[in-house]
Amino acid sequence: MSQPTALASADAIIEAAWQRPVDALQTLRREGRISDPALLTVLRIRQSIVFADSEISGHQERVHHLTRPGHVPVLHELDAITSAATQLHIAHAEANARVRALCAVIDAHPEGHLAEALTRELARTGEPRAEAARARTTTGISTAPATPDTSATQGPVRAVEPPAAPRAKRR
Repeated sequence: MSQPTALASADAIIEAAWQRPVDALQTLRREGRISDPALLTVLRIRQSIVFADSEISGHQERVHHLTRPGHVPVLHELDAITSAATQLHIAHAEANARVRALCAVIDAHPEGHLAEALTRELARTGEPRAEAARARTTTGISTAPATPDTSATQGPVRAVEPPAAPRAKRR
């Protein structure tokens, strides 16, 4: 059985803390409906884990290519294999460190607090949106085309010659 990736672990941790799917949380962030610093921090850390996951995939492909079955590496490829394996190991360590940072942010809050705070914030920010939607449906919308107001525009702008350079003093 293989271990879950750092990204899968991060997603599971985030979903458990906020009791919502990560995609829904990211949508709320893009819409500007959340201002919880802990959630914003965790989503930024998650984005760095996405980049690290991509980097891990690239290093894994390189190692698999260099060590494919039936391929006998030449001497200079041994250095490339060692280098790729080292870079893969470092990328895994960085991703795991980011997951631990994500856990530290979440563990700084009491259990259940993050999900409750998000629910309260969404209820608070959702009310003005609901009222605005009701107002749009009950208010008549003018279909007359807007004409630009040209009364405050200036006339043509004239080019101004640059000031003359000072003359040299005569003796």
